[in-house]
Amino acid sequence: MQSPHLNPFIFYATASASFLESRVETYVENLEAVFAGEQGILAWLRDIWLPEESEHGRLLKNYVEGTWPRFDWNRGFTLFSTRYIPRCDHSRLRPSPGLEALARCVTETGASMIYRCIGAYAIDPELKALMRRISTDEVRHFRHFRDIHQHYDRTERRTFLCKAHIMLARALLVRSEDLALSFEPLNGSWNGAAPFIPWSYADFLAGTARVMQAHFPHEQAARMLTSPLRTRSIASRYATSILAALVNRQFLNFGDSCTRSYRKQ
Repeated sequence: MQSPHLNPFIFYATASASFLESRVETYVENLEAVFAGEQGILAWLRDIWLPEESEHGRLLKNYVEGTWPRFDWNRGFTLFSTRYIPRCDHSRLRPSPGLEALARCVTETGASMIYRCIGAYAIDPELKALMRRISTDEVRHFRHFRDIHQHYDRTERRTFLCKAHIMLARALLVRSEDLALSFEPLNGSWNGAAPFIPWSYADFLAGTARVMQAHFPHEQAARMLTSPLRTRSIASRYATSILAALVNRQFLNFGDSCTRSYRKQ
């Protein structure tokens, strides 16, 4: 296995993650509109989620800059932000606080699992430790968003099909938009040549698929995805397990339809 400096997957995975984590201020601003008036939730978003996610961004940025000093992180982040911020308008969020919290559960599950996979794949002890730390934080954030969803669900009482649609759509958005936009400026932000042959987005999707297929923690992901839905009957538990499998498949399908789509561009 290549050293991190020469490994394109490690570069693209950590650099794109550093961009997404560093945009948490935008996410918080949008969620403040969704949870307006809920002082406890707003305080958690501002005082806990924002600082911890910002720290993830800082640590990932430091790792990227230390491992690839010719990469201009600030230039790339500015280009990413120019494209990404307009797509984060709160009008594009889910139609209720409970459903938005459920979508965040999917996001936090996906992030935690992806960081787990990177850590399992990596050979650098520093990167392994960093991935463990961030993944652990993401699981804790997931639990808080799960509690928020269940709080609202007592009164919203959304159908299973409605929740299933939200979860599947959010998982698809992670791979079709979030990663795509964070990848876009990476190859053009070097001062000089990259120390490896640059990847296209299709290459990155395929590489991510290989890593996740080898290291994806299926059982933990399924437990996380089913826990917000609080099902009791045998039939509903069975339907929920199928839903969790479908969402997991969205996370694992990086090398499938998205790859074919981007090869056409």
